[in-house]
This record gives sequence, C-alpha cells and structure tokens, in this order.
Amino acid sequence: MALLKFTAVLSAFCCFLPWGNAAGLFGGGSLGNPLKMTVSDLKNCTPGDALVLKKLSLPDTIHIPGPVPVSLTGELKEPLSGPLSIAVELKKKVLGTLLEVPCINNLGSCVYDNICEKLDQIFPGDSCPSEILSMGGSCHCPIQPSVLHFPPTTLNIPEIIIAQLPPFLTAGEFHLQVTANSGKKTIGCLHTSVTLA
Repeated sequence: MALLKFTAVLSAFCCFLPWGNAAGLFGGGSLGNPLKMTVSDLKNCTPGDALVLKKLSLPDTIHIPGPVPVSLTGELKEPLSGPLSIAVELKKKVLGTLLEVPCINNLGSCVYDNICEKLDQIFPGDSCPSEILSMGGSCHCPIQPSVLHFPPTTLNIPEIIIAQLPPFLTAGEFHLQVTANSGKKTIGCLHTSVTLA
C-alpha cells in the first residue's frame, strides 16, 4: 500500500509520463524537447480524512527527463478493507475555463477499482518487499493504521517521446485531484496544480 500512497501523491507524474512507446520510456527512440513541470498547491482536500499527507518535499521545478529528489510523510488513521478504489480527476485550463481530460487507455480522469485484488496479484501470498515494510506500508488488505515515511530519495524521470504526447498535454496549466475511496466512503484526497512548459 505504501507504493499506492506514494503513487497517489505523485500522480501528477503518472498522468503525463505514460504516453509514448516502451522504447521512449526506457531508452532508445528519438526524443522531442524536454519538458519543465512545476507542481504547486499540493494539499489534502479534507484534513480530517483517514489518509492524509503530512509533509512532501519536491523541487520547485522538475525537468523531464531528469532526476527528482523527493521525500514524504503520510498517515493512515484507521484500518481499511476492500473494496478500495482510486479516482483521478484531471482538468486543463483553457481560456480561463477548466475542461476535464477524459479517460483514454487508463490515462486522464479515470477510476481504478479493485485495489485490494491488484495488490494480491502484484504481491502473491504473504510476500511484501522489505522496502515497503520499512516505510510503514502494507502489501495486502486489510491495511492497518500506520505512518508512512518515504525517506529522501532521488527518482529518475525517464526519457519519453514528447512527439507522441497528445499536443494538448505538452503545455499548459492542469488541475489534478486524486481521491481514495473505501466503498462509498472517501478515505483520502489530494489536490494539486501542475504547469507544463
């Protein structure tokens, strides 16, 4: 679950990086111009939720591709069991109006259901990497209350084929909200603004 929490916090990356083929993500292919990303106003939508971000350290400007130093602390205040889901709402500002980016090929404004089942597929049996356990995370439901601490780490944002990004996603101001739900109950919500240039 630590990976899912961390993924939710940094979903700004996830919404923009997956476009392009595998060669572009992992090396090879011809690259377009690098992107510059600024993440601002990252906050909990409702501080009283069961899952909250307490501290996040990111550079003011992120260069894609390139290294990104990051650390975070979050807390899960109550036990969680299925069904768990994550809803991503992505909007782009166009002429002063926020327009929703539709869900296409699991990218954009999408809902990801059956998180517990996906965790069981990723980590079969009782397996769970020591790195996740050492951060205070869990790999299976029910997920017990814990403090998640992702220590200072440098992530390497891979090279991507900018030419294969949809043109409307290569520049502009975007608003991103990621909501985690247990059944119909919201357990955590993060909101941020992302500028790409």
